[in-house]
Amino acid sequence: MDVPEAVDINAMCEEGAGVMGAVDFGDVADITENDILRKVFRSEDDAYEFYKRLGKFYGFGIRRGDMFKDEKGNLVRRRFFCNREGQRDKKHYNRIDRKRPHKPETRMNCEARMCIYLDKDSSLWRVKKIILNHNHDMTHPGMVHLITSFRSLTDAAKAQLDGFQGCGISTAKTMRYMAGVSGGYSLVGFLKKDAYNYVDKRRRAKIVDGDANATIVYLEGKVDADPTSMARYNVTEDEMLANLLWADGGNRIDYQYFGDVLAFDSTYKKNKYKRLLVIFSGCNNHKQTCIFGFGLVLDESIASYTWLLENFLEVMCSKQPSVVVTDGDDSIREAVQTIFPNATHRLCAWHLEKNVTSNVKDDNLRRLFNRWIYSEMRADDFEAEWAQAAADYGLQDSLWWNQVYGKKEMWANAFLCEKFCAGYRTTSRCEGINSVCKNFLESKHSMLELVQNLELLVREYRNNEVLAQFRSIYSEPVLTTSLESLERHAASVYTRAVFVDAKREIQSVSSVNFVGVRRSLTTKVYTVEEYGHPGRHIIVLCDKNMGKLECGCNFWRIQGFPCKHMFFVMKHEHLLTIPSSLVLKRWTKEAKSLGAYTEKTDDGGDRGFLLRHGALHSASRWLFFLGAQKVGLFGVALEGIRRLCATLESELANGVHPTKSKQCGEIRDPVVVRTKGAPRGHKRKASKRKCANCNKPGHTKRTCTDGRPCRGKKTRVDTFNSAEDGGQSEEVAELEATGSNDQTIGVEHVIGGGSVRMPQVRRE
Repeated sequence: MDVPEAVDINAMCEEGAGVMGAVDFGDVADITENDILRKVFRSEDDAYEFYKRLGKFYGFGIRRGDMFKDEKGNLVRRRFFCNREGQRDKKHYNRIDRKRPHKPETRMNCEARMCIYLDKDSSLWRVKKIILNHNHDMTHPGMVHLITSFRSLTDAAKAQLDGFQGCGISTAKTMRYMAGVSGGYSLVGFLKKDAYNYVDKRRRAKIVDGDANATIVYLEGKVDADPTSMARYNVTEDEMLANLLWADGGNRIDYQYFGDVLAFDSTYKKNKYKRLLVIFSGCNNHKQTCIFGFGLVLDESIASYTWLLENFLEVMCSKQPSVVVTDGDDSIREAVQTIFPNATHRLCAWHLEKNVTSNVKDDNLRRLFNRWIYSEMRADDFEAEWAQAAADYGLQDSLWWNQVYGKKEMWANAFLCEKFCAGYRTTSRCEGINSVCKNFLESKHSMLELVQNLELLVREYRNNEVLAQFRSIYSEPVLTTSLESLERHAASVYTRAVFVDAKREIQSVSSVNFVGVRRSLTTKVYTVEEYGHPGRHIIVLCDKNMGKLECGCNFWRIQGFPCKHMFFVMKHEHLLTIPSSLVLKRWTKEAKSLGAYTEKTDDGGDRGFLLRHGALHSASRWLFFLGAQKVGLFGVALEGIRRLCATLESELANGVHPTKSKQCGEIRDPVVVRTKGAPRGHKRKASKRKCANCNKPGHTKRTCTDGRPCRGKKTRVDTFNSAEDGGQSEEVAELEATGSNDQTIGVEHVIGGGSVRMPQVRRE
C-alpha cells in the first residue's frame, strides 16, 4: 500500500487518547533550536512526545529527567535527557562481591537535553533550554526501533499475547505472527525479549501467593462455573501439595458412557516440579481418544498410585472398568490389583515390544513374541510354544524371561482373546496424547499453567468428537456391497468409524464357505470355513426366534460388532437387519446424548476477556481489509476507529471492578522430585545449605528457632525460578541431602462433587 510521506503510520496507530488527540508538532526534520524554543505544549506529556519524535527521527533515545514542584505540589519544571546522559557510578566497578559480569556501557555523559517549564499565566508549557549536540554517533534509521524509549507493549499487543498464550501458542510463534501482520519486526513496536518479559511477569503475578494455592483456587473457580467438575488433593504434614486429581463434568460424563475400558500412562517433563502427569483416557463411540481426567502424583510409589486410583474411582461414581491398560510399571500393577480387583489388567503391547527388542537379539524369537502378543491361539498351545522356545534358546534360567512369563495373563493374546477391549491392545492412545501434549505443555510450566493448558488439550479432543458425530449423523455412506439391507442397517446404527470396520466384515462374506448346518431345538448350528483354510471349521450358533448369534471366533466379544461369519449366517437366514443383541450401544450414534456435545463456555474472568477480544478481532477483519485498499479509505477507517476508541474510553472511565477469587488455606508448592531412571548428566556438588532467616548452616527456615522474617525479598516463586535457572532452592537442596522423595501425607481435600447420573453402558 502506497502511503504519502506526510502520513506517519506509527504515530497514527499508537494507542491512547493522548496520542489520538496529539498536537501537530510540525516537521521535525528541518526544525532548529530557535524553532524549538518557540514551541508551546498543552501538557508535559505533549512535550515528551515531541522530544520522543525528535529523537526517533535523528536516532537517539530519550528519558525523563529530574523535575520540580511548587509549594502546592504542582509540577512546574521538567528536563528530558538523551538516554546516554550521565555516567555509571564508580562504585559499581569496584565491588569485590560482584557475581554477574558487567553490563555493557550505555552512558556517555551526553549533554543533549530539553528543559521545559509551566507558564502559569497561559497554563502552557514552554521550552526554556534545548541542546541538540550529542557526543556520540546517532543510531542508524534501521535500528532506531531497538532503542528502549521507542519500544512499548500497548494494551492491544498485551491482549493479543494473552490470547495466543491462552490458546497454548508459544511466545516465539506469536512474535512471528505479529511481525508478519505488521510488515516486519521493526514495525511490531517491541522486541521478542519484551514479549517474554511480559508473559513471565504475568505468569508470576498469577502465582504470587504460591503455585499450588493458585491452582487450587483456579479449580475451585471451575467448580463454580461447572458444578459437576471435581478435584481432590492431599497435602503432606508440612502443608506441601502431595497428590492432585481433577476432572471436569464432561470428563465424568464421558467415563459413564465409555469407561468400560480405561487406559492410563504417566509422562515426565510436563511441569517444572518434574511431577508425573497421569492421563486417564478411553475410546469413544467414534474410536477416538476421550479423556476422563488428570492426576499429578508425589512419586512413583504404590501408595501414590493407589491414592490416585482410589480417588479416581470415587470421582467417577464408583463405576469399575472391565479392562485396564497400563505400561507395566510394577507400582501401577499393584495399585490396579488393589483398586480394580475385578478388572482385566492388560499390559501395553507397544511397551512390551520395546522391552523384547532390547532384551532379545534373535529375529526368530522376536517373531515368536509378536505371535504370542497378537495372534489367536489356545492357552495350552501358548504354553507348549513357550516351553519349546525356552529350551531352544536356553532361557530356562533367564530372570527377564521368567519375569515376562509371570505376567503372561496380562499380555499374551491366548489369555485375553475373549475380553472386549474397545480396540485397545496398546497404550498407543496414551502415547498419542503425550505427543499432542508437547504442543501445549513444557517442562518449565508451572502447575497452574499445566492445568490450564490441559483444558486446551481436552477441548481439542472434544472438538474432534463433535465433528465425527456431525459427520456420522448428517451424512449417508454410499452402499457398495451386495448385502445392501444389512449394510444400510449398519450405516444407520453405527458411527462412521465403526461402520467402516463393519463394512469390511460384510465384504469378507464372500471368503466364507458353507460346510453344513444342523438343528438343536430352536438353535441352528452352522459350520463354516474360510477360503484358503480348508478343514479349519468355525461354529456359528443362530437362534432366529430369539435374535441371537454366537461365533466361535470370538470376534464380537473382542471388537463389539459382528464378524464375517455372523454376516454369512445372516445372509443364509435372509435377515434384513443386524439382531439387536449384536448391536453394542457404545459403538452406535446414540451412545451419547446430543446434549452432551454442547460446548460449555466460561465468560468470566480472563477467559471471558479473551473470548470477547477474539470475537472483536474476528469481526474487525473486514474493516481492516477495506480500510487498507486506498489511502483515502485508510483515513476514513482510522478516524472512525479514533471516535469509537474515544467513546469506549469514556464509558470505561466510569469504573470497572473485577471480582476477586475466593482464597483457600495456604498450600506450599511441591518440591522438584527425582524420577526413575538414570540422571540426565553429572550434577555439581551442592554447596552448604544455609537458613534463609538467620543465614546459618545446619537447618532451614521451617525449623529455624529465630523468629526474624526472611532476609531480602525472595519469595516462594523466586526460589523455584532460581532452581530452574541452574541454582538450587531450599526444598531441592533438602531433597538432595535426604536422597528421598518420601513425604508423610496429611489432610485430604475435595473440590466440587456435583452428582453425575448417566446410564451405565452395557451390552444388550
